[in-house]
Amino acid sequence: MGHIAVKSFNGEVVDEYGNSIPLHETYLHHWIYYGLGSETRKTDTWIPDPYGIVVGNPDEVPSGCNLYNVTVDEDGDKIQANYIGGLNCCYDETQCKLREGFESVTRKLFLKYTVEWVEWEPRIVPVKVYILDITDTGTGSDSCNVEYEVKECNSEERKNGDCIDTQITRLVMPHGGDIIYGVAHQHSGGAGSALYGQDGRLLCTSIPSYGNGKEAGNEENYIVGMSTCYPKPGSVKIADGETLTLISNYSSNQMHTGVMGLFYVLVAEEDRPLLGPPKNMICFNSLLAWCIEMSVKTGAVFIAGNNGLLFLKHRVKSLRISVPVQFVHDSSWAHLPVITMEKGKYHANQG
Repeated sequence: MGHIAVKSFNGEVVDEYGNSIPLHETYLHHWIYYGLGSETRKTDTWIPDPYGIVVGNPDEVPSGCNLYNVTVDEDGDKIQANYIGGLNCCYDETQCKLREGFESVTRKLFLKYTVEWVEWEPRIVPVKVYILDITDTGTGSDSCNVEYEVKECNSEERKNGDCIDTQITRLVMPHGGDIIYGVAHQHSGGAGSALYGQDGRLLCTSIPSYGNGKEAGNEENYIVGMSTCYPKPGSVKIADGETLTLISNYSSNQMHTGVMGLFYVLVAEEDRPLLGPPKNMICFNSLLAWCIEMSVKTGAVFIAGNNGLLFLKHRVKSLRISVPVQFVHDSSWAHLPVITMEKGKYHANQG
């Protein structure tokens, strides 16, 4: 695809005829690109303009699993006896235990994914992808386990209506910028996640929605969507080295194994202006706001107005404009101030 900016990515499991498969038949646990999984049928992943995830930049080539017939992990190491369930049980070609005498039906399943992208152009603002993990404590061998276990609440907690498991971790952001998009990833039992800044300000909250039927996209007791955050550009900022607090809540009415508490964030770093004229461009406000630039190397003239753009590809050493100029996408005409340029210097007079 070359040098592009990805705008959206969605995936789901389908059969050989393209029919969507319900989660209670085949559960799509996770797909890595966006840090999401089965909930993406009803989760918005569109990245607003002028932002995009840059791909192909030539300058930056970069034991006892009791529901499974599994006693060793993917690397062949014996699974610990107290490991009830999770990722170590569920790698390629593993499957659940079957009832004695059960006869399965063979069918072909596929991962169907939809990618939306645009060709790279300089006006696109690249975003950094951060996937924050609630198990990332930053210390010890237990850090960054990706998954964790939610124990069932005790009788006293149940009596008081406190059957909520809350996990909290703090993570240092290496680089700051504007948060453009945010969404959490949780499994069944998830009750929502939130991300806070170092001063306690709320950056983003993501809440699951559950299905209440049997059809694909509305499976009962499964998370079928997550709410997302689309802050107004420039309104939600994080600083370089800022410590963020991530909170993940799960219902503990029953035990849950192998759950996740991820938070996916897109950040536009502040090392470049979002929009605006180049440094060698001068701007004026008359009846219309407009700017003019001339390349010293090529002599090409560039005029930009608030209603569009006009390119004049003339090789000239000096320039004087005192004629009407029509802006692209605008049927009106505007008499510009008189501009003269001699030896790379601009002079302007209202004409």
